[in-house]
Amino acid sequence: MIINSENNSVAISSEELALIGKFARKELTQDEIYTFSIILCDNEIDRDNEKFTIPALKTLADLFVGKTGIFDHNMSSKDQTARIYATEFVTDETVKTSDGEPYSCVKARAYMVRTEKNKDLITEIEAGIKKETSVGCSVKKISCSICGKNIREDGCSHKKGKIYGGKLCCYLLEDPADAYEWSFVAVPAQKNAGVTKAFVPESSDEKVAAWAQEYRDELKAALIRDAASVIPEMKSAVLEEICNGMSIGMLKEMRDAFRCSTAKKMPFVRQLESEAENNSESNSEYKI
Repeated sequence: MIINSENNSVAISSEELALIGKFARKELTQDEIYTFSIILCDNEIDRDNEKFTIPALKTLADLFVGKTGIFDHNMSSKDQTARIYATEFVTDETVKTSDGEPYSCVKARAYMVRTEKNKDLITEIEAGIKKETSVGCSVKKISCSICGKNIREDGCSHKKGKIYGGKLCCYLLEDPADAYEWSFVAVPAQKNAGVTKAFVPESSDEKVAAWAQEYRDELKAALIRDAASVIPEMKSAVLEEICNGMSIGMLKEMRDAFRCSTAKKMPFVRQLESEAENNSESNSEYKI
């Protein structure tokens, strides 16, 4: 069970009412509000072959206090339905994740106002229809579970979802920067708790990953092209092999160096490529 409403049949404690009161402009009574529990995220490897680290979960537990609940990550105020008023980080030493860690998760308590608009949603939560949820947040670092390299800064040759030496490669989501919202979704990314990142075809995560690969390919092609004009004796196959082991940052530095040398011989401006570089600045955060 992902959303737990079993405590709603008993009176809401004064402590909980006080916590809820921090987010309300007026004092709410027990009859006006509906509360329920959710598991926001855990450290199990999800359907995207990614996982939050335990330190990341502890940080997210603090970041998600006060965050709003919506539907399908639709950033519209009309879809705001609930708000988290309390969270806790929990570890169960008797349960192990698929990669052998003690199972850990972020549990939260949320509330909504009992209105005619929310009546059907409350009924669906009680009936177990609306129970899967997903979080939207950003992390500063994504690491490879095999080699430990920072994927954004250095990249690596390992592919998430592949097996290396008997170990599944996954991306470790670390150092959360912000928590945006949590949503009711139909298909969450995580298999066990079922309540973290939404697993949707062509999701924002997949689009960012596709864009990053496309940008890397463009950088590599530009570097090889410019290097050929500066060092015509070097074979393109050798250049390509060298580029494959370079991070995006290194590719950009090398490309710019060769471009500078090329421009001295034959000045030109690549408008389309320059536009692609400007677009890269808008993808500084990883949305889950």
